[in-house]
Amino acid sequence: MKALQIPVTLYIHANVSQFAEQKITVLTADMSEFPEYVLLETRQIIIDVDQPEPIDLIGKQVEALRTQKERIAASSHQQQILIDDQIQQLLCIEHSEIDVHELPY
Repeated sequence: MKALQIPVTLYIHANVSQFAEQKITVLTADMSEFPEYVLLETRQIIIDVDQPEPIDLIGKQVEALRTQKERIAASSHQQQILIDDQIQQLLCIEHSEIDVHELPY
């Protein structure tokens, strides 16, 4: 594997917001257009990244899709539980004679 050299510009800001816990922030974007950020300086760094093999990329893609599938399944399961609860609440309503004009819809 050949290492790739990626240049990155870092923007070092002072965060002047009274609510900020971190007063010095290092970002990859210039945030000085926002009033709470004051640009102090910029620095250029080089990051060495190993170039992945095609098979490694495929493995990472499969891993990401499996993770996405698990998140969707968990979300779907939670929604099913909420719907089941609503169904149970409706089925538990005591049957009584109701005037048509009393229905909320």
